[in-house]
Amino acid sequence: MKILGHRGIPVLFKENTLPSLIRAIEYGADGIETDVRLTKDGVPVLIHDEDLKHFCGEDVKVRDLNLSELKKFSFDGLNVPTLEEFLSIVPKGKCLNLEIKEYEAGEMTVKLSKDYDGEVIYSSFDHRLINELKAKYPQLKFGYLFGREHLNISQEEFIGLFKFNTYSAHLPIFGYSERPELFKIILPKLKEIGIKIVFWTVNSKEDIKQIEMYIDYLITDDIRVFFESQ
Repeated sequence: MKILGHRGIPVLFKENTLPSLIRAIEYGADGIETDVRLTKDGVPVLIHDEDLKHFCGEDVKVRDLNLSELKKFSFDGLNVPTLEEFLSIVPKGKCLNLEIKEYEAGEMTVKLSKDYDGEVIYSSFDHRLINELKAKYPQLKFGYLFGREHLNISQEEFIGLFKFNTYSAHLPIFGYSERPELFKIILPKLKEIGIKIVFWTVNSKEDIKQIEMYIDYLITDDIRVFFESQ
């Protein structure tokens, strides 16, 4: 099981900033999960929300700012990093789970990161985007992200999504606690067809006690909780 820092180690540093991302690796993370959006001038940057309210309290959208304008905003001296900046300093051989937050960011995210000397998994809640990208780049790893809006899907519909060239299923840990009967069925079936299972956001060993044998990747806010299990 590989353990990834969720936006780095946000319990210590502002999420998705370079110190957060790199510090998680220094604490022993096998890799990083981070979010990618585009600026107005088409530069992939690492930020979860569509605006800067959570980052620095400013009600302005990332897509409305050129990179030079975005860099003027900061939190405790930290800026929103570009994907390219992150790739230039992340050590080789790690696992990068790049969550593509918007359709427009898909192609550029893949082009910039596909030659990273390590493992790269692309995921998104936009399953249409993932379908398009995995058809265009069959040699790369793509996964579907699932949230609360997917918890009412039938097991047949769920498994049916993975018929063509899909690497991973990215599942919320709260989904297992809310619908354990569904997860007890789909987890073995995913394993049977060779799909890698990623659980987010897991912040306690107790959360995965009953399903640890199914998990290939685990995403956590605090890598230190799982350091001894690596």
